[in-house]
Amino acid sequence: MTNSFSKQSSAFTADYALFWTNLSRLNGLLVILNISMFFLTGLINHGYYYTCYSLASLSVVGLGGLLPTSLIRNILYYLCFLFFELIGVYFLLVSIIYWIRYGA
Repeated sequence: MTNSFSKQSSAFTADYALFWTNLSRLNGLLVILNISMFFLTGLINHGYYYTCYSLASLSVVGLGGLLPTSLIRNILYYLCFLFFELIGVYFLLVSIIYWIRYGA
């Protein structure tokens, strides 16, 4: 198990820029989707705040990618922000299901 993690960590260190670039692009697209679907349609005015939770989670990911740190080559640092990205995707999907079920 430890040997497998060290192999994955060294592979991540070699290509960390690719992973962070893709995470940053996905994050930007999800923020635009979130704002355009829920804030511009006015659903947020009806007291539904899961979209705010999604945007908060996505902003944590955005800040993690922007802050200059030496941890950016560490796989656990990346996985932590990938976890926040998945939380943001979860709240976005729940918001879309709510929007479809109850209408805008």
